[in-house]
Amino acid sequence: MIIMQEKITLKKAIAVVKLSLFVIWFWPLPQNTNKRKILCMKLYQHVCIILTIAVLASMMYALVQNLDDLDLLIKSALGLFPCSHVIGNILCHLIIYQRLQYVTFEMENFYAVIKPHENAIIQREYVDKYAKFYGFCISLFYMSLFGLFVGPIVLDEPLPAPADFPFDASHQPLRAITYIHQIVVGLYIAAHLCVNAFMALLLWLASARFKLLIEELRTITNMYDFSKCIEKHQQLLEYAAEVALTVRPFALVTVFFSTVSLIVFGLIFITKVSLSLKIQCVFLATSALLEVFMYSWPAEHLIHISTNVAQVAFEMDWYDDSEYFQKNIQMIILRSQKPILVVLPCGLPSLSLRYYASYLSTIFSYFTTMRIMFEETNSGI
Repeated sequence: MIIMQEKITLKKAIAVVKLSLFVIWFWPLPQNTNKRKILCMKLYQHVCIILTIAVLASMMYALVQNLDDLDLLIKSALGLFPCSHVIGNILCHLIIYQRLQYVTFEMENFYAVIKPHENAIIQREYVDKYAKFYGFCISLFYMSLFGLFVGPIVLDEPLPAPADFPFDASHQPLRAITYIHQIVVGLYIAAHLCVNAFMALLLWLASARFKLLIEELRTITNMYDFSKCIEKHQQLLEYAAEVALTVRPFALVTVFFSTVSLIVFGLIFITKVSLSLKIQCVFLATSALLEVFMYSWPAEHLIHISTNVAQVAFEMDWYDDSEYFQKNIQMIILRSQKPILVVLPCGLPSLSLRYYASYLSTIFSYFTTMRIMFEETNSGI
């Protein structure tokens, strides 16, 4: 019996990303939303920050109280980075909410008026190629949360995450309250890791619009259609620049906390800790590397597709046409010379696969240096 796999469409991909952010109310509201609903959304974001800070404080308290227990110390430290990641994402969301709302509205509006042949191109060139990877990442983030749920049951531990309090929380109902509190914050963490997929979706669909423009340039037959392409190209350049500016603070938060986490994971591997903790760190390190890759891959594609417009314009039969047509071709080529880059703030380079390769190289260099220093310290002792 052959089981037919249901095809992933652009509509379903957007719906899955939107659903993955439901817990944190991260997907921007429509632009005509009343002020009361916007206020509720912002209040909810502040409540999320308060709940996350409470878990963060309990883990920091456990870290200070158990400095002599290496395993517990490391477990407490590992929980600090995802909680801080949540707070960083929420702050970015509150600060650039209007810009995020604008680019999301433009993306939804583009999808609402897309033509069947354009949808077929996006399906073939983007959805079929990239949707499964991001679906796997979203599933991985939430499956990790499931491990957090069952951890106390399998390992006979009081709470999912190592935490301590200046009061006795081992009795009911405090134990149930703290357990539910940690699970809720765990949901926040999983959802905020899925923000990477949301940002990637914005980048991929910006690239898709360049791809559609390229296909349209290849089929134009009159000056009127060519003028429309010029107008679309200018609007698309402005929109893609807005998308890049929207993505960069979230990408910076991800790169920063992923880097710090990977360095800590490297320290764990060269210290004498339990095998189960090292295995756990392997999965966490894989997630951290995937997070950065989720940005680098679409950013690389956007660089190439935004400059390919110039090549396609150059390949048109401009040499036998009017001087006006040639000047417009030249204008498109000049505007496409500068690629759309997702430049990280604070003087960091732009995201790309080359950056990702150098990022991996730097992480491994740090790990090698720490291992050598650790061995030298042990031999000196």
